[in-house]
Amino acid sequence: MGIGNPIFFFLSAFIIAVILMYFFRKRYQDQLVSSSLLWEEVMKEWQASPWFHRLQKNLLLFMQVLILLLLMLALVKPYTLGEMGETDHTIILLDTSASMNATMNEQSHFELAKKDIQSLISDADGDITLLAVGSSVSTILSEEMNDQVVIKQLQDIPLSNDHEDMQKAFHLAQALGKGSESIIHIYSDSVRKANFTEEKITTPVQVHNLLKNSKNVSLTSFGVEKVGSLYQGVAVIENQSKDMQSGKITIYAANKIVSSKRLEIGAGKEEVIPLPELPESPVYKAEITFQDDFKVDNVLSSIQATSKPAISVIGELNPFLLKGFQSLGVEVKTISGNQLKKGDGILVTTNDKWKELSVKNPAMIIPGSSVQLAGLTSGIDVKEGDPLLKHVDLEKVYVEKAGSIEMEGLETLAMSDSIPLIQKGEREGIKNVLVNMRLNDTDFPLHPGFPIFLHNVYQYLSEDQGFIGYFQPGEERTVPGGKWDIYSSGDEYIKESGDGDVFKAPLNPGVYQAVQGDVMKYFSVVLDDREKQLGGESFTLESSERKREKEEKTVPQVLSSWFLLLAIIVFFIEWEVYRRGNRI
Repeated sequence: MGIGNPIFFFLSAFIIAVILMYFFRKRYQDQLVSSSLLWEEVMKEWQASPWFHRLQKNLLLFMQVLILLLLMLALVKPYTLGEMGETDHTIILLDTSASMNATMNEQSHFELAKKDIQSLISDADGDITLLAVGSSVSTILSEEMNDQVVIKQLQDIPLSNDHEDMQKAFHLAQALGKGSESIIHIYSDSVRKANFTEEKITTPVQVHNLLKNSKNVSLTSFGVEKVGSLYQGVAVIENQSKDMQSGKITIYAANKIVSSKRLEIGAGKEEVIPLPELPESPVYKAEITFQDDFKVDNVLSSIQATSKPAISVIGELNPFLLKGFQSLGVEVKTISGNQLKKGDGILVTTNDKWKELSVKNPAMIIPGSSVQLAGLTSGIDVKEGDPLLKHVDLEKVYVEKAGSIEMEGLETLAMSDSIPLIQKGEREGIKNVLVNMRLNDTDFPLHPGFPIFLHNVYQYLSEDQGFIGYFQPGEERTVPGGKWDIYSSGDEYIKESGDGDVFKAPLNPGVYQAVQGDVMKYFSVVLDDREKQLGGESFTLESSERKREKEEKTVPQVLSSWFLLLAIIVFFIEWEVYRRGNRI
């Protein structure tokens, strides 16, 4: 909508002048007449249309003002821009991650998004492509024209409870799009404009976040350790809302309540809750109860399947390494290679000694004297989100030299100059962590993240003893031993793990039991930490090509003729009112 000649708004002065003229119009005086016969005819006319004469007193004024207003609007030339082209391909990206469980008015964001998408489908022109976005991107439908088919497939999309890879989905959507002839609709709660600052937008994007001012109190961390003869724990709770929140935390051991505390947490604050003197239990569960919109991140578990295994040291190692493990409260003992027995705790050794061992235990391996070290010239690149490097700021660590221990099938977590610095993985069902640098060639021991790294390594290597590990919802991982039957913590049968050694975790977070004959191991399904942060906004982005084509495909439609036509119609009505008034 626009105005062609705004200068003609000055004609509004004439409207004011007409109104003022009515204030000074001629007024009549009462006079005595000799006969009332004429007035009888007037009264008959008046009684025949009384509503008309009641209005007539000011009706002429209203109509004259309206005529002037319409003429003025015709002169200022208002116009609208009419589109000459329409979008013929709609691409919809639906976030299926865990945070879409957040609720508003007792409806989840996922359900609200599906309802909004149904309306979008009904109003859309052309083909529709529907993508479900979790850790992987699934194409539900591609260029489908039948709205009912799209709606049916939409209703069947389940939540994946993992973390969405929206960047990958967006790149796929742009590849499927047809430039300015397509439009991408994203339904998520974690997409922000900042995510698109480095992206080249070739297809218009509209992001929908249907949750406004959502409240969330998150149980971000929970752990229990044995200290001496006692079990002690700690929980970390974060209030992500804008107001103070009141609630409580409850600790369960073997499904029985062993501790409960009332809490008040300020807006945007984080609270650390110490939990001393807990009874012994293989599984502990912490649950918080607050008035928030996201319940999935209110429960965490800590598994104590066995007591802490000891660390066996073989070979000459940096004393910082041994002191670091001892600071964790772990028994550290130095042995020779022939004293090692299978299942005898966790091994820390050099690659030279490792090759000589006939028994293989979970081990942390560092370069020996035979490994050639190369000088490094660049910083450290770190794989984000791996539990082994959680809370470890490795980018700030200086490494002078490093070397690569030849061991296939391991995952690289940190590297520099194409040399893997930290690796982890399994060989013949046994976990290993490789640190391809000598500590005396780095300043890593001087950083606060060093003991945290050793703690993460210890937790990873000790998972084999009665504990399979931590999984993301629906995550698939190779677990030696074939198929396992999965049960909930309440001994309810869930499903069989999968085919062969491929172990697939359930979708719902919690502690589970994997049973195979007489063997029972625990494992835990946990949310990605990124899914514990609610937020996002609704916004629209257009490509430069779309903006240019929009300008080329729009024409101004002037509305002056319509206002002029209305003014003429009102003029004739006003003339009839004046004529009838004079006839009377």
